[in-house]
Amino acid sequence: MIRNYYTDSYKSGIPVTPSDTLLLDGRTKATTPQGAWKEYNIYIGNSPSTLPVTTTSDNTVVSNSTNVGLASPNAQVKAGMRVTGGTLPAAGVLITSVTNNSNYILASAQSIAVNSTLTYSYDSEAKIKVHTINNEVIEFVKPAQGFVLPVSVVQVYATDTEGGISNLVALS
Repeated sequence: MIRNYYTDSYKSGIPVTPSDTLLLDGRTKATTPQGAWKEYNIYIGNSPSTLPVTTTSDNTVVSNSTNVGLASPNAQVKAGMRVTGGTLPAAGVLITSVTNNSNYILASAQSIAVNSTLTYSYDSEAKIKVHTINNEVIEFVKPAQGFVLPVSVVQVYATDTEGGISNLVALS
């Protein structure tokens, strides 16, 4: 019988909440001595291999609102993407959250004509910045989906999980 190393070795996983100040176990990094840091391996749930871009042209009318609806669901639209096109500013507007595959929330109120051609993309390639048990900061660029980072991690930084990386799991 062939054993799956990760399934057999890791009995529990916890969802990662990226933070600039907290360790993965929720303790404050500044007040926790390095010798007491708990180490984890980080599993990358979602990470695009290329910078994803998707386009829609079936939005509902938006009148000075942050709420945008799509007539056809689009699972490729994610929080953290920048929306451009239609009557949006040339620099675009960030999506702060996705309610479901047909509705999302913009960072600022906008007006968009019905069925505008809207393009969704991330500002940067997928990357993740972590702090290791050895007190080093390492950035991984374009880590593969389903990949376990090859270092013992104590912290994942919130400001550097960009470009579509999500569903991180800390494995002990």
